[in-house]
Amino acid sequence: MTMFMSTITGKIDAKGRVSVPSVFRSAISAQNGASQGGSPQGIFVYPSFTENAIEGGGHALMNDIGKMVERLDLYTEERDALAASLFADSHHLTFDADGRVSLPAALLTHAGVEKELCFVGLGGKFQIWNPQNFADFRSKSRAMALEQRGLLRSLSNAPPGGADGSQQ
Repeated sequence: MTMFMSTITGKIDAKGRVSVPSVFRSAISAQNGASQGGSPQGIFVYPSFTENAIEGGGHALMNDIGKMVERLDLYTEERDALAASLFADSHHLTFDADGRVSLPAALLTHAGVEKELCFVGLGGKFQIWNPQNFADFRSKSRAMALEQRGLLRSLSNAPPGGADGSQQ
């Protein structure tokens, strides 16, 4: 799977549009592949419920989220809460001819974005941040990653059958 990588800063233009970085558009195109039958290319975005940021990705991300929600019992508060958090405020934004989208005002407010923003690759998804807020988050994240680096294991040293040593 093609991943979202890098951190790229951009600006919102006078008409409220932002250019989605070309490497992110390429990742979305690769993830969508021919299975979308020529449907308009675009991104799905929603307010992060863990950070003051906007989260986004392509069809692959929304399919994965849908599968996770579907695993929960149909008539539970937990399922409704997660579904509402992830789908009710989601938007599908199509690219214009120059690879730009117009981010909804509610999402920009949630992320504290006014004129500048940064796209942050997170592998299977990306986030859009106010650049200063992301700088603070990045600093804390690096410190946490350093503390938790023991969780990372080389694939060549992994036990047979999976990370927990079980045979599949």
